[in-house]
Amino acid sequence: MAKRSRARRKLGQMLLGADVVTEEQLETALKLAKGSGKRLGECLIESGACGDLEVSRALAEQFGMEFNPLASAGDIEGIDLSSVPKDVVRKHLVAPCGSSNGRMKLLVHDPMDLELLDLLRFRLKAEIDPVLAPRSALKAYIDEQLGSGEAVASGSLVTESIDVSVDTSVDRSVDASVDIGGDGEQAPVVKLVNKLIQEAVRGRASDIHVEPMADRVLLRYRIDGVCHVRDNLPKRMQSALLARLKLMSGVNIAERRIPQDGRIKMDVDGDQIDFRVSACPAYHGESIVLRILRPDSVRIGLPNLGFEPDHLENFNRIIRRPNGIFLVTGPTGSGKTTTLYSALAVLNRPDRKIITAEDPVEYSFAGINQCQVNEGIGLTFPAILRSMLRQAPNIVLIGEIRDREVADIAIQAALTGHLV
Repeated sequence: MAKRSRARRKLGQMLLGADVVTEEQLETALKLAKGSGKRLGECLIESGACGDLEVSRALAEQFGMEFNPLASAGDIEGIDLSSVPKDVVRKHLVAPCGSSNGRMKLLVHDPMDLELLDLLRFRLKAEIDPVLAPRSALKAYIDEQLGSGEAVASGSLVTESIDVSVDTSVDRSVDASVDIGGDGEQAPVVKLVNKLIQEAVRGRASDIHVEPMADRVLLRYRIDGVCHVRDNLPKRMQSALLARLKLMSGVNIAERRIPQDGRIKMDVDGDQIDFRVSACPAYHGESIVLRILRPDSVRIGLPNLGFEPDHLENFNRIIRRPNGIFLVTGPTGSGKTTTLYSALAVLNRPDRKIITAEDPVEYSFAGINQCQVNEGIGLTFPAILRSMLRQAPNIVLIGEIRDREVADIAIQAALTGHLV
């Protein structure tokens, strides 16, 4: 019988035993961790009880990992950032420090992020031997070698000139407020909107959230599925900012009582980027969300989606069946659309007729009949599905199954020789 493994020591007990923190500091941090949902190590660092060097060293001992403090020339010897793509180094704060026999030694700052290790194993095509390093020291080294490379800056988007220009026109009409301070692209509000859109695209954001509050306008970017607060814009800029976004998206800027949807097409760094815009009335003003649609993101191909080889084989076998129903589910930003469109790109051949029902059509595909829902004229999902089944399609893509009626039609379509 195998010997039972010894219980892992708790981080707080280890730091207390090493006289790094006092019992009072530990108790305060534990209460903070319980109330905020943060980890104990983060709370100890935030409260100033100890530094991330001490926490990282204790975590390395706790998890039985090699530790590198990155404190001397000897510690950074052997690190070769050129052996890993720069975007991986910057995004995940990792640093390679040697590889052999298909295994790579990698400096990381979080020993509990097993999902990241799996991702890096797939991305780098090597088994990972993690070495723990303090986050601050690791980030400082990467910034020194590659530059800070921050796609999203930390300073406010509102310069003094923009703030003053907008403030002088608070009492103007909505139409005038859109072009405050100048003509065309030189208007301050136009510059502000262009700047926040370009910054979000360069920062790999999937959504831009403009949310009016009681005393400010909250600007957030969703990056890798997580919303990050970018800025708190002055409340007096709300009318001009929202009017500009609505004008760009082609919706009625005077209508504030009902939800509206629109689209923006904009050139960012030489690429044509589409934005799906949703304006929804809220208590303190209209909340506007811009969904960033990158055409290249849905054409990365099935092999690059991150499937394990056996899962990819199963996926390819399922989508090539002549009939049946295949459901793709998941939270916002998890890659449902990318997965479905990558599958359609594989199946899109001259001998197959493909029809889609979407709300809205996010990406345009050559050779595929794409229908957009328009409930205002009665063009609903059920109406489109009933019509498209008379078009004798081989493959039907349904953007969303929202109710039982759509689900019933989808199942009937699958049972009558269509791949749904």
